[in-house]
Amino acid sequence: MTKNVSCPNCGSNRMKMHNPQLSIWECSKCGYQGPVTIEDGNLNKQIKENKKMEKLRRKLLWKR
Repeated sequence: MTKNVSCPNCGSNRMKMHNPQLSIWECSKCGYQGPVTIEDGNLNKQIKENKKMEKLRRKLLWKR
């Protein structure tokens, strides 16, 4: 059974162990580095959805 870890900043699955002794993870997509990762698939989906909504909101506000 493999763990599917995700970035808490951007929701990406492209996480790699940066420092195994300290359990520091690094995201290849946004550059986040830290000990916290998300292992819950539902929470990961919520983060991705929130990021999409925030991007859309910024795009709509920019056009005003």
